[in-house]
Amino acid sequence: MIRFSLVMSMVLFYILDAFFPSVNLSVIFNLVAVAVFFAMLPLLELKGRIFTLSLFSIGMMIHFMVGDLGIHLIEGITQNLALLSILILAPLLSVPLRREGVIDTVVVYLNTVKSNPRNTFYGISSFMLTLAPILNMGALRIVHGFVESIQFPSKYLSRSYYVGFTPAVMWSPFFASVGIVLFYLDITYLSYVAVGAFFALMQMALGIFLFRPESVLKEEAAMEGEMEVSVQNIGRKRDIYALIGFVLGLVLLLIVMEQAFQKSMLLLVSIVCIIVPAGWVIVRKKRKLIQEELSLYKSKILSQKMEICLFLSAGLFGNSISHTPVKQLLEQSMQWSATQSIGVLFVFIILFVTLMAFLGVHQIIVIPLILTSLNFAQMPNVAVVSVAFMCIFTWMLSSAISPLNAMNIIISQCVQKNGVTVAFKWNGTYFLSVTIMAFVYIYILSWI
Repeated sequence: MIRFSLVMSMVLFYILDAFFPSVNLSVIFNLVAVAVFFAMLPLLELKGRIFTLSLFSIGMMIHFMVGDLGIHLIEGITQNLALLSILILAPLLSVPLRREGVIDTVVVYLNTVKSNPRNTFYGISSFMLTLAPILNMGALRIVHGFVESIQFPSKYLSRSYYVGFTPAVMWSPFFASVGIVLFYLDITYLSYVAVGAFFALMQMALGIFLFRPESVLKEEAAMEGEMEVSVQNIGRKRDIYALIGFVLGLVLLLIVMEQAFQKSMLLLVSIVCIIVPAGWVIVRKKRKLIQEELSLYKSKILSQKMEICLFLSAGLFGNSISHTPVKQLLEQSMQWSATQSIGVLFVFIILFVTLMAFLGVHQIIVIPLILTSLNFAQMPNVAVVSVAFMCIFTWMLSSAISPLNAMNIIISQCVQKNGVTVAFKWNGTYFLSVTIMAFVYIYILSWI
């Protein structure tokens, strides 16, 4: 209970500090974040403890070497709190969906088409595509928990997960890829969402075209008829529309709030993750469920111990690196790439971020270094939104193919195959095709 209270206090201080910034509040905020890190650290596996503690220690050492003392030694530990708070709070959004039976409806549908490979592939991909924008990585665990009993072949299961999940990384404000990039580039979500969403649609279409399983037409027709009767019998067809409407409604709400309050999209997402389930409890008079849901939520938070420690230590480490010559070298490389062509810049970002991802350095460390190294005054031919797209795409690609990143790890665990096989042997064609499409897309953006 102490760990859970510390984590929730940290999130609360993040929100308070955003609305009522003060020196004293920032100091308390930083100290609570440090307390959370050391409270969660013993729960990690040995490799996780060594890795996150190394990031934390090296970050402090670098700060000390550049002359920082006292509270400044942990400067940057809250740098990634905007994103971490979303990962912590996002599971709350699943409460109304689960309690209203919306998710159960989709599971019933998947069970009716499980003997048809093509419809199963479409169903799982669509289910993932709908949940991923609001539940982030949690969508992978939730969807797999529902569909693992269907016994869909591992290869097609991994493909349906990638095809349904990766497009959300390109546009959803609930993802670090979007939130962090827009935050550092200081542009609004509204100015980017059309660029990311349109590419996500093309990405989804390409995945379906490449990976759709073969299916017998007669069997398909029979299953479609069975599905239609089943949906009518259970009287829950409206739930499918409710799920889609819920996601679109959240995005629309965030866009309106961004324009009204002029606050960071990451902050607004965290607030929405609180007010939406709270509003559901009040409107539906479900106060009796609070204690039960709180117990489930507590276990979910503690299961995110690695993410919590990683994001805190990565924030401290990344902040300290910005004071070293590494930052200057990266700035020179970025500026040189930008002066060659937008394609060369894109290649550099992809190679650098992906290499770091394969070495175990998370994108949440590398991408901010890249973004703070750019000088747009010396890049008159490069639009800010194009850089945003390149960084977000690279984040998605490197997360999907690196065996040391959460997305690849979770999907490979779900299908019980190693990350290299899942990413390259089974889905390599998809990622290569999507990358080529991204390069074409970048040049189209530069012409518009």
